[in-house]
Amino acid sequence: MAGKNRFRPPKLGAGMIYTPALRSFLQPRIDRLGVLEVEPQTMWLAEDAIDGPFRENFDFIEAIAALPVAKLVHSVGAPLGGTRRPNPDQIALIRATADRLDSPWVSEHLSVAGTPHRSAGFLLPPLQTPEGVETAAKNIRIFAEGIGRPVAIETGVSYVGRKPFEMADGEFVAAVAETADCGILLDLHNVYCNERNGRTTLDTYVEALPLDRVWEIHLAGGNEAEGVWLDAHCGQMPPDLAVRARDIIRALPNLGAVNYEIYETFLADMPESTLEAILDELEDLWGEAGRASTASSGEAERRPSPPPDIAERPSPSAWEEGMTQAVWQGTPDCHPFPDDTAAIRLYARLARSFRGSMMLRVLSRSLRYLILREADRGDAILERYFKAVSPKLYAHLEAKAFRDWVTQAGEADPLLEALMDYDIVMVEMLADPRPREVRFPGDPRPVFEALAASQLPKFPEPPAWEIEILPDQGQTSAFRGIDSGS
Repeated sequence: MAGKNRFRPPKLGAGMIYTPALRSFLQPRIDRLGVLEVEPQTMWLAEDAIDGPFRENFDFIEAIAALPVAKLVHSVGAPLGGTRRPNPDQIALIRATADRLDSPWVSEHLSVAGTPHRSAGFLLPPLQTPEGVETAAKNIRIFAEGIGRPVAIETGVSYVGRKPFEMADGEFVAAVAETADCGILLDLHNVYCNERNGRTTLDTYVEALPLDRVWEIHLAGGNEAEGVWLDAHCGQMPPDLAVRARDIIRALPNLGAVNYEIYETFLADMPESTLEAILDELEDLWGEAGRASTASSGEAERRPSPPPDIAERPSPSAWEEGMTQAVWQGTPDCHPFPDDTAAIRLYARLARSFRGSMMLRVLSRSLRYLILREADRGDAILERYFKAVSPKLYAHLEAKAFRDWVTQAGEADPLLEALMDYDIVMVEMLADPRPREVRFPGDPRPVFEALAASQLPKFPEPPAWEIEILPDQGQTSAFRGIDSGS
């Protein structure tokens, strides 16, 4: 299949990754956007993070479909760089979303999410060897066949050092894209992070790519923590990246879209003027797309590095097994490369921060109560949980796992158990809008009032209350699953 590359993406324009927190900013400016990119799994429910079944928020997709702008689907739950094969049920649901939104292509990360049976809790770099190329290419072919439309792989950030037995970063991406005959989503901020952290240079990376396969660009802002530049998606991109992005975008003959990424957690405190500046910059950059292109594939610029050292080269499965265990447990010794110790600890902190943010989305009252109740022990309890239970990837699954662990570990009192049940029922009713009952050890109203004021509530006095939660209280939406037929 290498070298076919018949797909030529439509010129959609500049846009942003959509999140409900951006709605009020984007709606009056929708005519300035060429495209909105949707991450479908952020609005899914699942019974198991790896095996499913999965259900999407149909109301959310319909609301996006109604917006008068082109849409792209960017999958964030089926990374294609490891030995975990794409799940047929997840593929079927992504395909249904792409069909509904008329997405010209679908993108997914060239990263590792864990092992076939366990999640790492954070996207990790794949093994950049010939075996890694074949592993990723097989996944991409499966994914593309199931999606029924062209697929682009996103270039990732890596906080670990490149090993002597690994291919150079750009050469690896080029080899995967050509072997799988797919497109490339070039995340320039990810590569910029790799440059600032000493792994590769942006120029070397881009020069190795087949430029005609770059269909999409991602841009973002970052920040520095403990001497490492993070792909934080926290605001405007660095000024020096903006300058270099212009030159790169000019050289891409088949660029179809430029999209900007900002995590929802940063939007609440972001001035509207900052978002305006980002949108202005995106429009300006899109105006440069392909202007310096001579329709070169990029092959002339690529200079393969010497063959990598194959001594003691791990297999893709051994690589991801060690990385997954090391990041989940926060124990660098599971990853047999001592030079990566600091990077593994960083990945572990990022993974736990991400897990905590997911739990907070569901267990807002419960976690507030736990932290107020424990004062000095709250972080230690969460740390014990993170080490004891592998990541669940979906907010409601992480919340349910935490509820079960807290109860078994003897850290729950009757009020905490009631609050966790209440918080979880409110989410479950989104997919199953049946009236539910939650038992409280007493009147819950003073409890909710105290927590809203960030005060530790008094333990309610008997008698116990039975709270009936009705569908309109749970703000129900329509969730659907798609049978893959597998």
